[in-house]
Amino acid sequence: MADFSTYIDVEPSEYVSECSRSEIIELIEILIEEGHLDSFNGKVKLSSKDGIDDEWYEALNKLHRSKMVLTKEDEDIIFTISKKLP
Repeated sequence: MADFSTYIDVEPSEYVSECSRSEIIELIEILIEEGHLDSFNGKVKLSSKDGIDDEWYEALNKLHRSKMVLTKEDEDIIFTISKKLP
């Protein structure tokens, strides 16, 4: 049987420009887990073209980078909200 191989050359910027917001966040997390980035400092700005989601993502970034300073009550509120979601 014949053996075929395919090589596709994709530039990182081409790949990232096609990613959704959640895929970019996932990519950052993978890069951290695999040791390519030291940590996520929360300064990555994922701005929307119309600016509507900017405040939402800034709030999520703050929560992500500030877990160690949240009180038990704060965590309980976050968990309560997350349990409402599918």
